[in-house]
Parts: sequence; C-alpha cells; structure tokens
Amino acid sequence: MQLDELDKAIIIALEDDGRRPFRDIARDLGIAESTIRSRVARLQENRLIHITAVGDPLQLGVEVAAIILIRARPGTVTRTAATLAKLPHVRFVGTSFGQADIVIQTLHSSVKQLHAFVSEELPERCPDITSTETFQLAEVLKSSWDWREWFAQSEREAEADRAGAASEGRG
Repeated sequence: MQLDELDKAIIIALEDDGRRPFRDIARDLGIAESTIRSRVARLQENRLIHITAVGDPLQLGVEVAAIILIRARPGTVTRTAATLAKLPHVRFVGTSFGQADIVIQTLHSSVKQLHAFVSEELPERCPDITSTETFQLAEVLKSSWDWREWFAQSEREAEADRAGAASEGRG
C-alpha cells in the first residue's frame, strides 16, 4: 500500500498523541472526520500503524540496555529469531547479513540480570546459538518515533533521485 500525503499527515498528527480525537485532526487538516476515521482504520488494517503507548525505559526502571549480535547454526536462523522474539527481555529482533545472523536489543534491571540472560537463558532457550557479542549501551542519545523527519528525508531523497534521472536523460 502506497502512503499519500494525507496518510503521512495523519500519522504525524497521531505520533504526538495517539488518543487525539479524529475531529481535531480533521479540523487541523481541513477534511471530514469520517475521512480521518476511515484512513486510520485502513492504516491499522494494513498493519502500517499501531496505536499504542510507548514507555520511557529509563523512567520505567530499566537500568541496562544492550545490543546483542548472535550467530546461529546454518538453517536455524529463522527459528532462533522467532524464539528470541517471544522473550520478555527482548525488545527488538532482526536478522542480518555479515558478522551476525540475528541482532537483538534487550532491557534489564541490572548488569547481573543481563549476564544471566546471555550466559544462561539464551543457551537454554536457543541451543542453536553458536556465539554472541554483547554491547551494553552506556547512554541512549536518540530513540525516535518521529515520522516527520523520516517522511521529509524520504521525499528529499526521492526528489534527488528524480532530478538525477532527469539529468541522465538529457546527457
């Protein structure tokens, strides 16, 4: 599904307050409330947005955040990643190319808990893991859910691509 400018404006309006009344968004955008309601429903049905609470980990008692690079036995990456995605300490799971097969972000209440997670829980729950490399984050400088920046940068890149294609056609 391709996002249009109205979809992007609705997402931006909801990122500040996901509970914002549709009538307020409609008024600000100069369109009917029913349009906002149907667009949000379509965005949710297509799994492009989820309206949810996003907690601040530091305010919620998280003392330790870590990024863990994981290698798994060939043929087991998808199954291992799916298992990792079910663990409560794991906040992000992605498969990758290169030195790691899987990259995860974990949150813990202490360094001791992070150590127990890496040394005991991971091998027990995911026996196909062959190695891990853990990076404990000292400070999080940015953790953004700001779609304004993304949409603006994406549009600038698309314009640059169009300009480049147009100049290649002239040369």
